[in-house]
Amino acid sequence: MDVLLMLIAVLAAFYFILMRPVIVQQKRRRSDISQLQVGDEVLTTGGFYATVKEIQTTDEGPMQIYLEAAPGVVLRATPAAVELVSRRAAEEQPAPAASGDA
Repeated sequence: MDVLLMLIAVLAAFYFILMRPVIVQQKRRRSDISQLQVGDEVLTTGGFYATVKEIQTTDEGPMQIYLEAAPGVVLRATPAAVELVSRRAAEEQPAPAASGDA
């Protein structure tokens, strides 16, 4: 009986310490990719920061994302190449309130 409880405790610890953070990260990444928009800044798995210029979805094959790494340098990538998504700064930050002091 004690061995069974110990086994259950070890499996629970394994799940919460090792597996749950990975599952949460995968869900967040899938959500970020599904909400990806033109103009978003992304970090690729290769370590490059780029801006999304175009997103093409097709019935056949993977979705293609066109990334601008530098002015005039456009790269074609799949969603698997996107590590982290940073939304457009203008959309995330509210406009500053007008000051009545001027």
